[in-house]
Amino acid sequence: MKALKICGIAMLLTAATAYAIDGVVLKYVYKKDAVTKTRIKGTIDVQGMEITVTLLNQAKVLSVAEDGTATVEDKTLEGKFSMNGQEQEMPETPTYTMIMKPNGEIKEIKGLDVSEGMYRVQNLTAFIPPKEAIQVGSKWKNEVPANKETKAPGYKAEYSVLADENGSLKIQAKTTETEGSDPASMEGTLWIDKANCDIVKSSMKWNNVPSPGVPFPISGTFTSERVK
Repeated sequence: MKALKICGIAMLLTAATAYAIDGVVLKYVYKKDAVTKTRIKGTIDVQGMEITVTLLNQAKVLSVAEDGTATVEDKTLEGKFSMNGQEQEMPETPTYTMIMKPNGEIKEIKGLDVSEGMYRVQNLTAFIPPKEAIQVGSKWKNEVPANKETKAPGYKAEYSVLADENGSLKIQAKTTETEGSDPASMEGTLWIDKANCDIVKSSMKWNNVPSPGVPFPISGTFTSERVK
């Protein structure tokens, strides 16, 4: 029994040492029919008035191409907002189809009244992992030029791994548009699932972010958490 315990400890130390040396390669793993639900909460200030928003979003993988490109159905299951202490149901929103590149970048959005602003939000919220292995302390950048077809401006993202927590990497992230007179940005913390690159949860500060259907850019704080 003692020998077995020593053997088990040795195996754990070997695995831990290997991770410390090699790190982990984050990669999106899209599986057909996989469903992910995310609870989103936000607080924004509109002319001195605080508005809170709560959403339950669902993403379902419809298909996965041989090159790893995924077609994902994105829709809001629930939506509420509170203003002046009064909670109200949000109007029903359309369902959209997202074509996702293997690295997590948005390729195309299909649906009703798709706008430049929708692409801008997707660009800012997307997490783009590096190709190489990473570990606590790793840093990398990602820069994407403007897209003539979607009219979305170029943007850059900076990432830094803060900790390894319960199967997820805690990552500091900052994404900023690189064009325009008043560029949008998001900054905060992401918890990324090491198994499939999903965002387990997040805590982000939005600045001047466009929102479809809203006549002004949004600045505020938002959190998200994956739910079953």
